[in-house]
Amino acid sequence: MNESRMELKVGVFVAVGLALLALLVLSFSRGLTLFDRTYQLSVKLDSAAGLKPTADVMMAGVPIGKATGLELSPDGHSVIVNVSILSKYKIRTNAVFQIDALGFLGDQYISVTPSTNLDAGFWQDGGAVQGRSPFNMQEAVRSVAGLLDQAKMTVTDVSVAISNVNRTVLSEQTLSNLTLTLSNVQTMTAVARQMAQSADDLIVSNTPSVNTAVANLRSFSERLNLMAGDLDRLVTSNRPAVNEAIQNLRDTSASVKQVAADLEAGKGLAGGLLKDEEMKAQSAALISNANAMAAAFSEFGSNLNQRGIWSMLWKPKHTEKGEQSPSPAQGRASGQ
Repeated sequence: MNESRMELKVGVFVAVGLALLALLVLSFSRGLTLFDRTYQLSVKLDSAAGLKPTADVMMAGVPIGKATGLELSPDGHSVIVNVSILSKYKIRTNAVFQIDALGFLGDQYISVTPSTNLDAGFWQDGGAVQGRSPFNMQEAVRSVAGLLDQAKMTVTDVSVAISNVNRTVLSEQTLSNLTLTLSNVQTMTAVARQMAQSADDLIVSNTPSVNTAVANLRSFSERLNLMAGDLDRLVTSNRPAVNEAIQNLRDTSASVKQVAADLEAGKGLAGGLLKDEEMKAQSAALISNANAMAAAFSEFGSNLNQRGIWSMLWKPKHTEKGEQSPSPAQGRASGQ
């Protein structure tokens, strides 16, 4: 009886020990103890990039949790990493989750980079996080290989271009033309230097004349300034008279316009003459009579100058024999 009870106790002890051993192995495999409180997050990444299912989750180099599994997303284009975070570490919703490595060839782990914005809330149990794509060494190598291929093509193109330059630009004919061009440039430089020397000599030899011309120009400018000042003073002193003359011209112009308007309207004698046809006819007759009287007076004056006043006043008397009596002038002449 005692042996059976002893065997039972030993069996129970062994079973409990095995269970505890299993729990310890499971706990150590996850990196967490049985008494640590955690919360679960699922991180969605474009690629696992060699991440182990039990990789660490680290923030600022401190382990804050463990990855508990990897699985392919339903669409097959991304990976979902389930992580367990210790409850004492609070992660804000704007923190960045990405895969990083310990050193250049070290183990992969999930890096959590907190943001400087402290207004965001904290992740809760069961949250889904969108992580950043990790650095892919293979894609980088492929990119470098592509860059090397492009560099090779570029070097080939440069070699072809250099060959073309050697064949065309650096040919004997081109070098001969270049030498001739340089010789012409040297000749033109010498001619230009000679022209510059001649111009310098001309300026030096004519410096007194130029100075005299400048002095005369300065004197003339001063005289012009004096004349301008005198003219300004003249205009200023005679401004009232000028204004009065301008006003008189304006008044005269207005009067002339008024007279023209009256003539056009037929007002006054002149306007009546211009508008009334009967007055025009009378004026024409009056002018004709005046011309006739002027002609008669002209003839009278001519006779007066030729015959004298007595010949104009005396009329001859006829005798029986048909002789005329002498004129007073003739009697005076015969009496003498």
